[in-house]
Amino acid sequence: MARPSSTDRLVRLLALPAWVAEHDGATFAQAAAHFGVTPQTIRADVDTLWVSGLPGGMPDDLVDFSATDFEAGRLSLTQPLGLDRPVRLSRREAVSLELSLGVLAEVLADDPEAVRTLTSTRRVLRRALGAADPAEDAGDSESSDSVSRASDPGDIRNTDLPAAVDAAEPGTPSATLRAVHRALAEQRRLHLVYVSATDERSERDVDPVRLVSDGTHLTLRAWCLSARAERSFRLDRILTATVLPIPASTHRTPRGARAATAAPEAVLTLRPTGRWLTEQIPCEQVRTAPEGSLHVRVRGRDRAWLAGLLLSAGRHLLAAEPADLMAQAGAAARRALALDAEVHAQPS
Repeated sequence: MARPSSTDRLVRLLALPAWVAEHDGATFAQAAAHFGVTPQTIRADVDTLWVSGLPGGMPDDLVDFSATDFEAGRLSLTQPLGLDRPVRLSRREAVSLELSLGVLAEVLADDPEAVRTLTSTRRVLRRALGAADPAEDAGDSESSDSVSRASDPGDIRNTDLPAAVDAAEPGTPSATLRAVHRALAEQRRLHLVYVSATDERSERDVDPVRLVSDGTHLTLRAWCLSARAERSFRLDRILTATVLPIPASTHRTPRGARAATAAPEAVLTLRPTGRWLTEQIPCEQVRTAPEGSLHVRVRGRDRAWLAGLLLSAGRHLLAAEPADLMAQAGAAARRALALDAEVHAQPS
């Protein structure tokens, strides 16, 4: 049996509250028939939605259904958190979404069905923004009504869209992504100019392995010829990527080397309000204590990355292990405060 698509489930989870709001008291069988799944799947979806919501994770922050109706085999929303209303986008949000869909289309360039869907969606957004080519297919015009045409003077104007979408000068994220895709497709070596998380600039040749995403950033996994090991390179930190006329080699990391270069780990204790952090980074383990605090085990690229993560947690962080990592993050914070004080002390 084919494994259920996680994308299909995400779409259903987003659509289910709005459908229930319009069909209050509907049975599981009716919902299942509408979404083309089984009643057991609808039950599982509601169980998931029951623990979904806004950062904080407290009862008032979560989507809520009537437990009485649920036990009776019916669906009724008591706390929709806005999911019962269709999404309306400002012009700025619509432009950002259109640009993001363009990047995603490049990432999924090898999937014709995904590219067709993304292209159709982009056409709808462009028409709603008044930037569509009249020669484009007009079949999706009705869908454009869902986009809010905000008239805020701060919004991006229509004339900005084509240039923003079509431009791809060397050194831009689009050019970098194209170079990475080409190197992966043709199995060619790449020359990168890269800036690390600690603002250290370097040049290196790499053999690309794969392109991955954590939902926030695209990252190239590649064998670095300088380090003689596999490394991760965030695309937004690659200044230039040049495809070389050299075939990429296949590398195997010895088991001993894997253990020696294993990414460092840290255990963070967060306030309940820090749950948002666990949703933005890959976590090895997340455990909720009885009093509500979160114990999170994460693996970072290096200690500098982990120290930066501690600083990002800010007031939501209660403690962290190992202790010397906490000290490293504290020292970095003090240096930043001292530099800020020095800058503001200088006469203007």
